[in-house]
Order: sequence, then C-alpha cells, then structure tokens
Amino acid sequence: MAITITAAEVKRKAMITTSDYDSAISALIAELQPTLEFSISPEHLANTADENLQAVLKLGMLEIITGEFLEQLAREAGAAEQFSVAGLSIGERSRQGVDLIQQGATRLAPFLKSMLPMMSESGTSSNTKDAQTVFSIGEEVW
Repeated sequence: MAITITAAEVKRKAMITTSDYDSAISALIAELQPTLEFSISPEHLANTADENLQAVLKLGMLEIITGEFLEQLAREAGAAEQFSVAGLSIGERSRQGVDLIQQGATRLAPFLKSMLPMMSESGTSSNTKDAQTVFSIGEEVW
C-alpha cells in the first residue's frame, strides 16, 4: 500500500481518546484501504513525488475510513437511544459518519479510475468522415 493510515489517525479524526476500539479500527483499515487504493487511478497513486497529491488522497481515504468507523459505532447496542425532556433531545443519532464518507468520496472523486475516459470515448474506430462503418462479425474494432 502506497499510503499509510494508522489507527491513531482514525481515532484523532473521530475524536476518540481511549484505546477500546484500536483492534476494530485496525481491522477496518486493513479491510477498506486496499479497496480504496484499488479504485484510485494508478498514475495518481504512484505519483509519490507530488506530496500535495498524496496528502489529498490520504485525507480522502482517512475521511472515508473514519466515517465508516463512526457508522459502525452508531450501530452498536445503545448507541441510537435517545430521550427528550421539554424539547431537549439527548442521544439523537448524528450523521457525522455519513458526512465524513461523502466528504472523503468527493475529495477522491477526481482521482478515481472511473473518472478516466472509456476507450470508446477516447479513440475513433474510423477516420472516414461521413461514411458508414461496417465491420464483420469476426473483426475487432480496436
């Protein structure tokens, strides 16, 4: 993996000070980081000389991983409990995790493989203007 994300960074971003979730965070990093790196275009990921680009990629990945961790915390038993007294609600589930995931996805969007032009969009199959192109069944267009 070209980019290193640690449990300490996820805890800092999630504002967690205890070590209760260290193993869960490490497991989540091991699960998500390779898939996030795979979705990034190789030329951006391999461009380690551009420190600013690497910082953007790391921050986007960190936000997505932290957001997923916060969503997992919200699914724990008792996390979604709330009560209201005189219009004041305590314990209402926040969208902090979802917002972080969306923020990280937006940050990574320009660098994803899916943003590269498709081969059919970047090349032409015929250079004969205004002529009907006919291909046989056994012929490849590329």
